[in-house]
Amino acid sequence: MRRKYSATLTLTVLFLLAGCADEPRPWEGISGSRTRDLTNEEVVEIERAEQKLIKACMTNEGFPYWEFPVPGIDERKSGTYVIESVRWAKAYGYGREFERLGEKIRTSHRVITYQNKLPKEGRVSYTRALDGNYRDRMTVKLPGKLGTVETPRGGCTNEARAELYGDAEIWYTARRTVESALPLYAQALKEDERFTKALRQWADCMTRAGRPFDSPDDLRQKRAAAVEKMPDAEADAFDRKLAVTEATCAVESSLGKVLRDLESEYRARTLKPYSEQWDAYRKMRLHALRQAQDVLS
Repeated sequence: MRRKYSATLTLTVLFLLAGCADEPRPWEGISGSRTRDLTNEEVVEIERAEQKLIKACMTNEGFPYWEFPVPGIDERKSGTYVIESVRWAKAYGYGREFERLGEKIRTSHRVITYQNKLPKEGRVSYTRALDGNYRDRMTVKLPGKLGTVETPRGGCTNEARAELYGDAEIWYTARRTVESALPLYAQALKEDERFTKALRQWADCMTRAGRPFDSPDDLRQKRAAAVEKMPDAEADAFDRKLAVTEATCAVESSLGKVLRDLESEYRARTLKPYSEQWDAYRKMRLHALRQAQDVLS
């Protein structure tokens, strides 16, 4: 028998659906005055929570998963344009310890070894559960003429990010847009008089210390050639001594601080045409931090 629905009921349902569609996304309630960048410590919290959520999701899908170690605060200082901390330089030089750790994780982490032992069909199933369907991709057009990037939809990684950030696809678009902006302003920043002045002061300091390098880029290129054939212990000692000199001169010249200030200025200017993605990026990270604290507690 065909059921009859009243016009009133139909209108009520449509009204309710429209109301749900207009509900603000969870990160949109964060006011502009509260929007800020995250600290490294806060980023670590989010990444730790993401690993826990991925593990829970994979368990629900019937797959084992071992959390990947999240890089700590000191590890995140490796690979910067210029070393600023004398303490860090004394302890880690140019981060060879972290490079070795990263290589060990890439080759021997339990998730990697587990996947490698699976038959082909098992690897496909595991990868799809973890990373999503490679035939169904999210695509982002990057700023300028940088082209496009894409990543699979679905999978436990995206499910974890959706829980943290509020929406995996919007987060992917915002993140890739913001984090790809550097090439668009890097050259202009390096030609900025404030940067070139601090760089000259850094180079003068290095020359007085007996390490005549024109720039941190010049230093790294020559340092890599110097340590290439050294035994590990000798290379580590060489790195620490050179890195301490670099950091001392970075503090004296304020090169690192000048670079950070200029990068904030140039990034904001470059991302003006992408204000929607820039606003979403910052607010979604703050929302993810709140979610992460709940997960970790």
